[in-house]
Amino acid sequence: MIARVRPYRPADPAWVIEQHARIYAAEHAFDAHFADTIHHKMGEWLARADPLKQMWIAECDGEPAGCIAISDAGDASAFLNFVLVLPDYRGQRLGRQLLDTALAHARSCGQRLVRLETYQCLAEARQLYRSSGFRCQETRAPVALYGQAVVSEFWSLAL
Repeated sequence: MIARVRPYRPADPAWVIEQHARIYAAEHAFDAHFADTIHHKMGEWLARADPLKQMWIAECDGEPAGCIAISDAGDASAFLNFVLVLPDYRGQRLGRQLLDTALAHARSCGQRLVRLETYQCLAEARQLYRSSGFRCQETRAPVALYGQAVVSEFWSLAL
């Protein structure tokens, strides 16, 4: 397997939305409202006038295998979003490669803090964040969302 991380191309946001919807439905039984939310968030992200904004796609043998995005959250902090590695490519350090790429970008742009929101059901992602030095700052009570009881967590990493 030959893996590389590249900047996103114009067609990639549609792939990111589709893969999030497909994987969260299959792995966590999230309903179609999740896809709507990802579509809305992607539209907002794409519309941002933000010099920090960037998205990367991990490719394996030329096929998209994962993604991550970053944007400016204000006050020298960045926000990570759209973090995903397709199931067939997990365990091959693609998530780490994507995360390292985004963190290096944040550092090179003078950011002092990186934040993200994740869900408690995403055990592998949470382990990646923890092993990279992120710490959970807040856990919210479960809410009925996407046909599930979703527990949101907010993590941060000082750079």
